[in-house]
Parts: sequence; C-alpha cells; structure tokens
Amino acid sequence: MFSPEQIYGAILIVTQFIILLTFHEWAHAKSADMLGDSTARDQGRMSINPGVHIDLIGTILLPLFGSLIGGGFFGWAKPVPVNPYNLKNWRRDLMLIAAAGPFINIVLTFVILAGLRVALEFTPFNPLESASYHHEIGKQVVRMALISVFLAAFNMLPLFPLDGFSVVRGLLPENAARQFEKLSPYGMPILMCLIFLPYFLPIFPNVFGFLGLISLDTLKLTAEIVGLPKTVLYELLYR
Repeated sequence: MFSPEQIYGAILIVTQFIILLTFHEWAHAKSADMLGDSTARDQGRMSINPGVHIDLIGTILLPLFGSLIGGGFFGWAKPVPVNPYNLKNWRRDLMLIAAAGPFINIVLTFVILAGLRVALEFTPFNPLESASYHHEIGKQVVRMALISVFLAAFNMLPLFPLDGFSVVRGLLPENAARQFEKLSPYGMPILMCLIFLPYFLPIFPNVFGFLGLISLDTLKLTAEIVGLPKTVLYELLYR
C-alpha cells in the first residue's frame, strides 16, 4: 500500500506534468493557427484549459502510477489535430508546429526559474531554511522546471509520433525526408523498447537516464543564465 505522503507527492508531480503538457499542446495548436491551419482552434484545442488536452490514460493514470512506484514515467495528451493541406509549405510548417511544443517548455523553464530568482530578490522567501515550508515550495518549483526540460528533451527524440520526428523530417533534404518517413511505423515499437527494456535487461541503454542527464545540465545552464544562485539550486535539487 502507498502512504499518504507518496500519494500526495505523486498527485503533485502529475499536476505539474498536466500544467506543462497543457502549454505544450497549446503551443502546437497556436503555431498551427498562425501558419494557416485553424483545425485545432475550430475544435477548441487552442486553449490553456487542461481539460481539452487530457487523455485519461496517458495524462493521468500512467503518470500517476509511474510516480507512485518511484520510477520515471512518460505520458501523453490528446494529439493536436493538424491538416497539412491548410499549410503553405507543409514540410517546413509541420516542423515548426512540432518544434513549438518543446520550445514552449524551454521557455517555461526560464520563466519558472526567473520567477524563483525574483522571489529570492524581492520577497522574504528563503528556501535555504530546510525545515520551513519555503524549502518545500522551492523544491516543487525547481522540480517543475526540471519536468519541463525533460518534457522538451523526451519529445525531441526523432521517433514517430514524437515531435522530434517531424523536426528531423523538416530539416532533411526532400529525398532523405522521404526515406526517413519510411521509419515511422517502427517509431512506437522502438520507443517502447527504449522505455521498458532497461527494466528487464540492465545492459540495455536507459533512455530516461540519458535524457535525465541532458535535462539536468540544461536546467543548471538555465539557472545560470537567469542568475539563480547555485547554492539555492543545489539545495533544492539534492536535499
């Protein structure tokens, strides 16, 4: 059985995930609308209301279960509908629409950490007091920033149906892009292997561990750019 603390912690993580995923999907819909395809807007998907993006299994149940058992988790929202026939240059525009999701997550990371720095500079907020509620709030803020980076990194894997697939396809020359598209049916099986095989075959590369390192380094770089003191970041990350 799970303790109340574990359940509460898992709910917090999933709530953060839902908020970040909502902005991710909104960015896809907004960029599609800006590029001439109003399909998502017409279907009510160009919204920061989480309810229009939530998939019961992918957005709530699977992340909640993964958080409760203490391992990494992955999830998804309802796909944002895009009609390529409404786009002027469908290969380029689909690439831009796909990239908009991870891009907004990186922007959110900057916003979250910059907000933390502002709180440190201009309010009595002091997360270095380990026994205070300030410390717990600070930990949640930094974790949300880290989840946002990880969401961007994970989605940039060049595997269908992740955003990275469309980004790579858009960057390749036309003939190479056609060959690359032939790999799309194998994207999901490869992704499932990358996620689950390390649990059964420890010698198999752990994609979550690799992306976690990239995300952590990106978080530290972002914190340095916004001027967040290393002492604060490390205290909230590791203690």
